[in-house]
Amino acid sequence: MKKTIFIVMFLGLCVNFFAQTYDTKYTIEYALKDAGGNIKSKMMFYRNGSKMKFVKFDNAGKPDSTSTSIYIFKDEPKIYNIVTNSAGKFGSKNAVDMSYVGMQTGVYILDLPNDGKIFNSGTRAGSESVLGMECVKYTIASQTVPGDHASSDYYMYQDNLMLKRRVGNVTEGNSIEALNYDNTSDVPESIFVVPADVQYLN
Repeated sequence: MKKTIFIVMFLGLCVNFFAQTYDTKYTIEYALKDAGGNIKSKMMFYRNGSKMKFVKFDNAGKPDSTSTSIYIFKDEPKIYNIVTNSAGKFGSKNAVDMSYVGMQTGVYILDLPNDGKIFNSGTRAGSESVLGMECVKYTIASQTVPGDHASSDYYMYQDNLMLKRRVGNVTEGNSIEALNYDNTSDVPESIFVVPADVQYLN
């Protein structure tokens, strides 16, 4: 009996030791920048366990202002993409998928359903620090012609969360970069409450 208990405890320790670890509670502000480093727009991202939310404002304070909120619930699993403007609130519902979130927000999160075709050992290209935190660098595409080099580089913190993405070259590219990363403050549950008055298109 003691031997069995020991083996079970040992296996549990092994699983914990080799399991991938990453933060699951944080708030981040991202900025979309042009090739010159000028900020074009900003976006907030909140996570608390299996619940996530992106919030982006366009033309804030103007008559044509629009906010886009993307709620991601891993346990449901469902993504609610909701656009709010002067005409009301309109949304869509989709299955949870890393690529869908990446296309909608520009930010990739590897612990979402992920087939491994984009981020894998073949696209790993070293490491780099972002906001003072060590990130794994993935180069998805790279092309060099005389006098010009363009690539798509993604920097993943804890090999899971994208903190930076740079696409294109020095004159025509753009980037999405985390301006700050806060994993110490509370992320209240109220942030993840989906509005009730949404007209869904699917």
